[in-house]
Amino acid sequence: MNRQDVNPSPPDFRHAINEFAVRVVAAYLSRNAVAPTGLPEILTGVHAALMALVPPADSLPAPVQPTPAEIRDSVQRDGLISFIDGRSYKTLKRHLKAHGLTPERYRARYGLPNDYPMAAPGYVARRAEIARAIQFGHEPTRTHT
Repeated sequence: MNRQDVNPSPPDFRHAINEFAVRVVAAYLSRNAVAPTGLPEILTGVHAALMALVPPADSLPAPVQPTPAEIRDSVQRDGLISFIDGRSYKTLKRHLKAHGLTPERYRARYGLPNDYPMAAPGYVARRAEIARAIQFGHEPTRTHT
């Protein structure tokens, strides 16, 4: 289950390219004096050059759908195996956000069931145990004198 997701969705590409274009222009501006009226031209030029490097969306292969056995095996007691990079994570939310995905989009992209967990069962159990130990959510008892 060690695969790379080579098909980020078009909004993910656009967002990454927008951010990168801004970084490139900011780096250029830190070393070069540019009139404020020239800034839009530089930014659009850099953005267009970066967009030209991106292959058309229809030429990218669709992500490989995992089999039911792979889905079942991806949920382990101490970690969830990501279908994006094949690594194990205690929780997937931060990992998915780094790839521009929500839990719903991740589940849809890989054909996962709606109840596919976003946190490892062992991690959830340990957190619940800690919460019970500190009586999380319970107001402390007050003694009146």
